[in-house]
Amino acid sequence: MIVYGAQLFTFRNAIKSFDDLRRVFGSVREEGGGSVQLSGLKIKVDFKELRTLAADNGLVIPLTHTPWKRITEDTDNVIREHRDLGAETVGLGMMPAAFRSKEGLKTFIDSVNAVRKELSAEGMEFAYHNHAFEFKKIGGERIIDVLARECPEISFIFDTYWCYFAGYDPVEEMKKLGGRLKNIHFKDGYRFLGLPLITAVGSGKLDFKKITASAEEAGTRYAYIEHDFARDPYAVTRKSLRFLFGLEKD
Repeated sequence: MIVYGAQLFTFRNAIKSFDDLRRVFGSVREEGGGSVQLSGLKIKVDFKELRTLAADNGLVIPLTHTPWKRITEDTDNVIREHRDLGAETVGLGMMPAAFRSKEGLKTFIDSVNAVRKELSAEGMEFAYHNHAFEFKKIGGERIIDVLARECPEISFIFDTYWCYFAGYDPVEEMKKLGGRLKNIHFKDGYRFLGLPLITAVGSGKLDFKKITASAEEAGTRYAYIEHDFARDPYAVTRKSLRFLFGLEKD
């Protein structure tokens, strides 16, 4: 069964102190969530204390989004921090723009495979989070397909909304990555005049009954609610979790 939780990036502007983290973790727990992803945190925290706070609320922190420069140039400390968190997956939130060319992509792939090997030796894995641009073609092939083929031992933090925004069916794309989707972002919304309009899960265009079933088939363990532009991250996360738990009762 998938463990639902929250992506802390959604709360990045609301978390200004450790007490705010307590409130966020408590709200996730109260809605039945079991996990959080560490991302977008603007305050300094002790990762061991953060792990304890999560455990006190019945939560785990299996995944982060970590800056590319830190992953590649400060790998030892990144590994140590993930051990402190109890996180087994080092996630990259976005490919740096400098690599979004045919030659740049080759360089990126080489670096991903190298750091993946380092992480694997420490019992951790590397995961890549997509946006919409990965569904565009470079050299006649979609970026996401190249990454999947040339980096066969990484996993993907599949973002349902950005796949939809790019014009593809999340269910079909998830099938292609089956077995490599331990962590996934559940995100809903619309396209409005060519611009992204993100909503709470269950309030947009995506079919989460089918997406959830596909995630189960793909072996997904954790699904995190994410909203990139939430005015009220608590309300968005609460509404999304209630919707998902409601699907389980149908």
